[in-house]
Amino acid sequence: MKVDSNKLSTILYSNKLDVKKFENLLSNNDQGYKFFWLEAILKLIAQNRQLFTFEDVIDEMIVGAWRMVTYYHLRLGHTVNGNAENFLEHAIRILYECSKKEIGNKTPSKDRLMFLIKKYQDNLMEDKLHLTDYVPYRLIKPFVEKEGKEYIDRKTYGRFIAYLNAFTKANHEFFYDIVDAKNPLMRKIRLNEEWVNFIIQNYAVIMGWLRFNKALFIQDRNPGVPGVMYKVAPETEEKRKSLKNARELWIATVDVTGRPLYEIYTGNELSIDEFDLDHFVPRSYVSNDELWNLTPMAKNLNSSKNNKLPDRRYIKDFVKYNYYLYSLIFANDSKDQAAILKHYFDRCENQHLNAVWATEKLYIPGNTEEQFRNILEENLSLVYDSAKLQEYEEWVI
Repeated sequence: MKVDSNKLSTILYSNKLDVKKFENLLSNNDQGYKFFWLEAILKLIAQNRQLFTFEDVIDEMIVGAWRMVTYYHLRLGHTVNGNAENFLEHAIRILYECSKKEIGNKTPSKDRLMFLIKKYQDNLMEDKLHLTDYVPYRLIKPFVEKEGKEYIDRKTYGRFIAYLNAFTKANHEFFYDIVDAKNPLMRKIRLNEEWVNFIIQNYAVIMGWLRFNKALFIQDRNPGVPGVMYKVAPETEEKRKSLKNARELWIATVDVTGRPLYEIYTGNELSIDEFDLDHFVPRSYVSNDELWNLTPMAKNLNSSKNNKLPDRRYIKDFVKYNYYLYSLIFANDSKDQAAILKHYFDRCENQHLNAVWATEKLYIPGNTEEQFRNILEENLSLVYDSAKLQEYEEWVI
């Protein structure tokens, strides 16, 4: 659900709680930590928990942002000389490097990630401690605004906690208070019961509002990257659409010409019963199933390629083979063959033919081979280079 980033208080109402203050939790969010901290708290609430440590929240943050950083290659904050300055992103990158031999190409389950976080705790400690410095206190700044900034950082956390403990909870003002401990990671967040009930009753709206704002923030940190809204909340993303129509189009080329499919990466012939359609630029980057980015490929090799970029030299082979498909539909001397393939091509329209440059310039009658290849190579190269800048790993056959 897309909610205006400043209008949550006009949608939700409580005669006991100050929803406007809750809405302002996400203000002044330079590194984006507040999005992930608050989202982790909401998830812990959904697990029927009202008391948990800072470390519990941070571990939940790592799990929640894992796929964004390792699979979608999104930046969560600023970088210096290509290195993450965002402590959450940095922790995830360290954990990935420590564990990538164990997890292979698969995205680990939450339980597996939690195990790996504990296993490599020493490697993550510095980043985890940095995440306790300010965020837990600054998140609830709107609730203590009248008291000034002296209560919202690690240097005065003692006074801040004392203030919270001394404050009467009769009016249920605070979202949470903090139970002190010598180890910063062991300090506990104690949620206000009235706020917990309010969040549970409005969970879907609040989570939608949070993720919408988080998507806007991540988009700003990753200009030009497509489909950020889906990548920010992959657990709610619609399941990947079937490639059935595109697959049937390629199979139809075999039926009408008698020529087998082949694989651009190896030159091997492919069985029409066992091939996959490969996204040349990984789907995790393009967030679509456009025909101009698909090519037949053996299943086992496709599994090996997984979420990686092929060598740039394959662009020309890819473009050449896609012109072969185009020529059978739009430049075929056999009208019968062209009519059959045009039928299958038209069935791809809604799902595989959406980019304006592709529908208005590429897949139209009259393109010469040179025109088609120049248009596709230029546009594919732009997407390829952009994915390369997002640090997609290169695939080696």
